[in-house]
Amino acid sequence: MHTQTRSLPWIFAVGIAAAGLIGGSGIAAADADKKVTMELVQMVTPQETYQAMIAQMTKQMLASMQQSGANIPAGTEEKMGKAVVEALPYNDLANWTVEVYATRFTTDEVRQLISFYKTPVGKKAARLIPELSGEVGQKMGPILMQRLPAAMKKVGLTP
Repeated sequence: MHTQTRSLPWIFAVGIAAAGLIGGSGIAAADADKKVTMELVQMVTPQETYQAMIAQMTKQMLASMQQSGANIPAGTEEKMGKAVVEALPYNDLANWTVEVYATRFTTDEVRQLISFYKTPVGKKAARLIPELSGEVGQKMGPILMQRLPAAMKKVGLTP
C-alpha cells in the first residue's frame, strides 16, 4: 500500500472516520449506557487499531513535513508517534467515542452492534473499515485538491 501525504487535520479526520468515530450532524437523545458503549468502542477500535492509526498519522505527518522542505532527523518518527500518543491517549479517544455513540444509539442498539461485531463478518468489517476508509481517502484527497480551487471560485470564496 503506498502512502500519500496529507495535512494533520485531514489525516486525523480520515483516521477518526475510519475508526467509525464521526457520526452524522443530527444528535439524537438516545442515551445509551456508557459501560455497554465502551464495550463496543473497545471492540471496534482496540488498542492495536489505535496504535496503527497513530503510526499511519505519524508517517503521513512526517512525509508532509518533508514535502514542505523540512529536514527530518533520524528518530523523529518514533518521537513524533510518542508525542501524538501523549496528546491523544487511547483512553481519551475511547471516552470521547463513548460520549458520541451514547447520544446516537440506545443501549439496545449498542448491544445489537456488539452482537454484529462478534460475528465473523463483523470482525472482518471492524478490521478492514479503517484500511478501506484510508484507501477511499487516498483517492478522494488528490481529486479534492484538484477540484477545490475551481469550486471555491464558483461559490465566491476566491476571485
